[in-house]
Order: sequence, then C-alpha cells, then structure tokens
Amino acid sequence: MSGFTKEIIARTFTELLDEKPMSKITVKDIVEHCGVNRNTFYYHFRDIPDVVEFILKKKWDEILEAPQERTSITECVEEMAALIRENRKIMLNVYRSVKRDTFLIYLNDVASYIVTEYFNKNVHKFHLNEKEIQMLIKYYKCIFVGILMEWLDHGLDYDLAAEMRQVSELLENHPELHAIMNRP
Repeated sequence: MSGFTKEIIARTFTELLDEKPMSKITVKDIVEHCGVNRNTFYYHFRDIPDVVEFILKKKWDEILEAPQERTSITECVEEMAALIRENRKIMLNVYRSVKRDTFLIYLNDVASYIVTEYFNKNVHKFHLNEKEIQMLIKYYKCIFVGILMEWLDHGLDYDLAAEMRQVSELLENHPELHAIMNRP
C-alpha cells in the first residue's frame, strides 16, 4: 500500500502541473487534491523537489528497463525526444526549476545509456577500437544533451525528430561538409 500512496502523490503532482506552474504548487495543494494528510506526504517525500526527482527517476528508468533496437544514431535522440514530449509538462517545469541540475544529471545518464547501447549492439558495423568507440559515445551523448537542452529552452516548440532527420539527410547528401567544417 505504501508504494501505491507514493504513486498517487506523484500522479497528483503531475496532474496539478496541468493547472499551474510547479513554483505555485504546494504540499497543501497535493494532499488536498489526492486526499492524504500532510504526514502521509512527508512519510513518502521530503518536499516537492523530492517528488519531482521520484517522477524523473521513474521516467528515466522506463527507458533503462525497456531497451530498444536502434538502427541509427538519430533514432537514439528521437527516443529521448519522445520521452520528453510525452511528458511535456513535467519535463518543462523541472527543466525551468531549481531541480534543473537533477534533470540534467538524469538526462546525461539516459543519453549515455542509449548511445552506449546503440554502439554495443552495432559494434560489428564499425572497425573501431574500444577507445575510439568510447570517444564517439561521449561525443554523441554531449551532442544529444545539448540538442535536447536547446529544444527545452524553446519550449519544445518545433519538431525535433524532423529536424534531426533533416540534419542527417543533409550530412549524408553532402559528405564534404564534414571535411569543410573540420578543416584547420
């Protein structure tokens, strides 16, 4: 029953985000909305940022527990974008809040996991040593986190997946871009 109550509190908090920004939600709002008392809230959570962290961890764990077969590096970022888009309210509120650092830690961990899984499952396609693969994992993870932060900064107001596919096509159709952009 304890886990069930914790889930109800978290779900209630998420529902309240549809009504008002995170900064305006109080413990009193949560307990009144879900019908538990303050002591029950504080039995499960220290404060509202603790609820946020619980929700974020749960969302990120969903990705970690259900690995997907990714056929391209673009699919990796599309998967992360889909998670953010499907949980738009909570993601934007947390990203814009004092818990941004926690959000970015989870985002970084998930990006690292997804890119690492992609390379592990596709390592046979590349003729690279372990050091080179680790370098590419770090590179793509940083690109993904940066792209997702830019998207969040703009309130998710454009189709990130479509933009990523366009960039991928651009680079595929113009291989000289890599040489030009990396020329000393």
